[in-house]
Amino acid sequence: GMSRVHHGDGGRGNGRTGDGPTGEMASLMAQILKMDLDRTRFMLVDLARSRMAKIENHALFNRELVDRMTDEEVNYLKQYGELLERHHRRTVLNHLPKEAYRKLDEPEMIDSPDLEQFVFCRVLETVQIDVRRQTNGNEKLGLLGDEEEGEEDQYGDEDLDGVQEHEPGSCLIVMYKVVRNLVLEGKIELML
Repeated sequence: GMSRVHHGDGGRGNGRTGDGPTGEMASLMAQILKMDLDRTRFMLVDLARSRMAKIENHALFNRELVDRMTDEEVNYLKQYGELLERHHRRTVLNHLPKEAYRKLDEPEMIDSPDLEQFVFCRVLETVQIDVRRQTNGNEKLGLLGDEEEGEEDQYGDEDLDGVQEHEPGSCLIVMYKVVRNLVLEGKIELML
């Protein structure tokens, strides 16, 4: 009776030593499930915090991207934008000449995300990525097909330096602008 309670089996079992303490096993399983729930909760909170930071850091730029946001994120963006606009009007904008104020809303004045930032991503479909394909303003550097006229490519596609093929399930660290179109096409997903 009392020895079974002290061993944590809650009075179950027949008291034989070969059965093992089922109460301790249940307690261990409960602790593992709690740790897994805590980890999942942390990841969800971190995801929400990350999404909010992206919305807040580029609020004006994100006005054009509401089709990629949830309804809650769109509502948050609207509320944050209104709050930010009221703050800017009170502190700065009401003190500027009207012509200068109008220029602040032009596209080149709106801060946009850094597309050269490195991101973690997972490949969902087999893709080929040309890591040399980078833009610097209007100038393209290292594009496939940049060979001079009459010059043939002496290497096969797989031997080209900078072109990499990645299978589904591969995880990459790469500059966002290199994989941006693949992310929008659903062939690659961003990871936090």
